[in-house]
Amino acid sequence: MPIFDQGYQHWKGELKGHAWRWLAIAQQGVRTGMKNRLLRILIIISWLPAIALTCALVLWGLVERKTESIMGFAEAVIGFFPFLNRAMLLDPIQYRTTIWSLSFNLFLSLQLFFSMLAVLLVGPSLISQDLRFNAIPLYLSRPVRRMDYFLGKLGVIGYFLAMTIVSPSLLAWVCGLIFSLDVTIIRDTFPIISSAIGYGLVVTLSAGLLMLALSSLSRRSLYVGIAWLGIWWISFVAGAILEESARHQRMMKRYQQQARQQQLSRSNNIQGQPQAPGQAPVPPGRGRAQGPGRPQGPGGPQPLGLDPAEQQKLLEEDIAEASKDWRPLFSYTSNLNRVGKLFLDTDSAWKKIAEFMPAGQVREQFLLEWLGYQYPWYWSGGILAGLMGISVCILNFRVRSLDRLR
Repeated sequence: MPIFDQGYQHWKGELKGHAWRWLAIAQQGVRTGMKNRLLRILIIISWLPAIALTCALVLWGLVERKTESIMGFAEAVIGFFPFLNRAMLLDPIQYRTTIWSLSFNLFLSLQLFFSMLAVLLVGPSLISQDLRFNAIPLYLSRPVRRMDYFLGKLGVIGYFLAMTIVSPSLLAWVCGLIFSLDVTIIRDTFPIISSAIGYGLVVTLSAGLLMLALSSLSRRSLYVGIAWLGIWWISFVAGAILEESARHQRMMKRYQQQARQQQLSRSNNIQGQPQAPGQAPVPPGRGRAQGPGRPQGPGGPQPLGLDPAEQQKLLEEDIAEASKDWRPLFSYTSNLNRVGKLFLDTDSAWKKIAEFMPAGQVREQFLLEWLGYQYPWYWSGGILAGLMGISVCILNFRVRSLDRLR
C-alpha cells in the first residue's frame, strides 16, 4: 500500500488580485451551466430573432444606398406593415433612427422571453445547492467575502443573459454599420446600441437579484423554479386578464349608454309622430343602429351610430385611460418592457411614423393602438427598484447567518 506525503505542497497556479475573486465563482458556475443541454439549445434558438434583426438592419442599409435590386423588394416588404409608408424610401436616412429603434424594441421584447427561460434554467441551483450541501461557509472563508460570493453568482446569470440580449444586439449593430457604408450611422445609432446594452444590464440586475433571492430561500431547486414561474408567467397572465377585463367593461358600458340613448330617441319619435295604418310599433332596443361604422381601438369595437364629436370624445377617454392604466404593473415582464421603451425612446419613433397619417382622429387612433403602455415609466421603475431592494435584503440576511468563519 503506497504512502503519500500529506505535508504542504506549493500551489503553482496563477495568482489574481483581490478585485477578481468573484470571477472564479462565476467561471465555475458558467462551466456548470454549459453542461445543461436544454440551456445550450435555448441559447441557439434565442439567436434566431437576432438573425432576423440583422437582416432587417442590413436591408435598411442597402435601402439607404439606393441599391436598385433591393428597392423593389423593400417596397413589397413595407406593404406588409400597415404602420410603414413607401414615402420613407424617398429619404431613408431621415428615418434611420426610427427604423432602428422600432426594430431593436421588437427584438428586445422577444429576447425577454428567452431571458426569462435562461434564468429559469441556470438560476435555481446557484445558492440552493450551496445551502443543501453546506458549502457557503467554505466559500466565505478568507479571502472570499459575501460581496464576492454575490457577484460571482450574479455573474453566472449575467453571462447567459449577455448571450441572449447583449451579444446578438452587438452583432446586429455591427452588421448594420457594415452594409450602410455611411460614417454618420455610428453617430445616429450609437445611442440605440447603448440603450440596448443598458437595458440588458437592467434585466440582469433585476432578474438576477430576484432569482438569487429566491434561490437562497430554499434548499430545493425545484421549489425555486416554481416560484420563478409564478413571478414571471402567472404575473403576466394576471396582468393580461385585468387589462382584458377593463377593456370589456369599457366596451359594455358604452354599448349600454348607446342603447339607452337609442331607446329614448325611439320613444320620442313614436310619441311625436303618428303611427302609419297597419304599422307595428318598433320595440325599444330593436333594429340596427345607423352610423358611420365601427371604429376599432384598444377599448374594443366602439358603439355604432356615433357622430364624429362622440367618436372624438370616446377617443379622448381611451387616451386618458391609457395614460393612467395601472393594470400592467401586475406583470413583471410588462414592467421590464416599459423600462425598455424608455431606453429606446420608441414613443418618439411611433410619433414620427404617425406624421404620415391624416391629422386628427386617424392619427390619434394610430398612436393609441401602437404606442403601447403609456402610464408613467417611474411606476415600473419603482416596482423593479423595490424588488431589487427586497432581494438584496433577503440575500444579506440569508447568507449572513452562515458566515461562521470570518
